Amino acid sequence: MQIVLVRHGATDWNLEHRCQGSTDRDLSEVGVLQAEQIGSMLRHESVQAIYASNLRRARQTAQMISRHHNLPVLTETDIRELDHGALEGLTFNQIKENYGDFLMRWRSEPADLQVPGGEKLSEVAERAWQALNRIVERHPEAENIFVVSHNFPILGIVCRITGTPLNDYRTFHLEPCSLTRVRYENSHGWRVTHVNNREYSPETWVAAQRESR
Repeated sequence: MQIVLVRHGATDWNLEHRCQGSTDRDLSEVGVLQAEQIGSMLRHESVQAIYASNLRRARQTAQMISRHHNLPVLTETDIRELDHGALEGLTFNQIKENYGDFLMRWRSEPADLQVPGGEKLSEVAERAWQALNRIVERHPEAENIFVVSHNFPILGIVCRITGTPLNDYRTFHLEPCSLTRVRYENSHGWRVTHVNNREYSPETWVAAQRESR
């Protein structure tokens, strides 16, 4: 079984570089265009189920994908974004000014750090992982499932499968409406084949990422 993890299209807050988290924003005009493009890109792939988080930006992206496949968009709340609590709606400079100590710790040890008024990254990674496995269990005969989620849930899944410490999640980067593909095989378990539209292999990924920066 292949799971195609899609990060949702951009919202106005994404484009303004504001912390978004669990705030329920609609796609911007740019995000709608991104979702239409990714829907067109995926239109020739067979798919047995389409999932999205309960946040509008993910559901809107999934609905544009589903138009090509005559499938309903199913909701899985545990793949929603990290709740950023008091940081939501703030720009990076505002976070730096008002939550400087938190930001310094987040840069070095984000995994188990409690976001002010929000969640821990480790909690998000765990609930997203459990949700992914529930989706697989619901569709034992499926060959391809699309799951529209968010930055941190997808990064948590990728870190889990690749054995990357969650504190090192910045090893990976996800653009809006990018595709990350993971596979589950009974004999080998989970593996990652693509991240952010690029083929993934442990031997080449880090070097390739350095060259692209």
